[in-house]
Amino acid sequence: MIIDCAVYRDGVRETTEHDTTSIEAALAGLGDDDFLWIGIGNPTADEMHRVADSLHLHPLAVEDALEAHQRPKVERYRDHTFISIRTVTYSDDDITTHEVNIFLGENYLLTVRHGGPTLTEARKAAESTIEPLSHGPTAALYAVVDSIVDHYEDVAAELEIDVQEVETSVFSAERSNDSTRIYRLKRETLEFRRAVLPLREPVTRLATSAEPEDARPYFRDIADHLARAADAIDSIDHLLDNALQAHLAQLSVQQNEDMRKLTAGATIFAVPTAIAGVYGMNFEHMPELTWTYGYPACLTVIGGLCLYIYWRFKRSGWL
Repeated sequence: MIIDCAVYRDGVRETTEHDTTSIEAALAGLGDDDFLWIGIGNPTADEMHRVADSLHLHPLAVEDALEAHQRPKVERYRDHTFISIRTVTYSDDDITTHEVNIFLGENYLLTVRHGGPTLTEARKAAESTIEPLSHGPTAALYAVVDSIVDHYEDVAAELEIDVQEVETSVFSAERSNDSTRIYRLKRETLEFRRAVLPLREPVTRLATSAEPEDARPYFRDIADHLARAADAIDSIDHLLDNALQAHLAQLSVQQNEDMRKLTAGATIFAVPTAIAGVYGMNFEHMPELTWTYGYPACLTVIGGLCLYIYWRFKRSGWL
């Protein structure tokens, strides 16, 4: 349940036992500049409440952390801050989001992850640069949020590549059913938007009110990355709208071409049908019935008329 737990003294890691008794002991032994960083994955209610009791977390925040269906937000309580953020992964035209809930206290950071990629790499990256972690749990919060937001831009870049593929397919000479993929990409873009856009206002608040004040420029950097990701999402959405309109226009053009070809074909076959209909009326006195060359002459006239009509349609671009 507790994936990782460590005390950081002047930015240097000291691993702690992964149980609530050890957490309480570690908290009691923290110095002024020390903090505890706890990582939890997919906790049960009992497991979450045991850790919450050790850290004295607000019950409403604990309830939100357990439900794992929160809108990205930042909520401040008396002695800690609750942050909800979504991780985003993209594969095979499918956006998948998972939730990470974070509790930021004066001397601790607790991350509660519900599925999705682990935060191990974010922790290792933060530990590799000891000086920032010496600023306390806010620096650890920055490391977690920054790693998640940076991946937003990677997902946006992958989406843009797929949108370019759709555009190429729409304007190619080959017929393809692009509307299905366009609608799917629009649905996934909407899911991506729901993860990114609500986070902009909370991060902006952190950029102006995070403590210590030295941490605020780092959150402004995250806000810039979020803005770029949001702009990319808007661009992708507009490109998909344009691709859909172009695809529908292409379908209309193709249908018109098909109708012209069908009309031309029906006209060509109408000539022999009309002539055969005349000679199929079985009247006794018809001028060519007793003529030796009547039959081949009739076939020659039919063939000549059909070739002439075909030539005219071909010349006009209908065939």
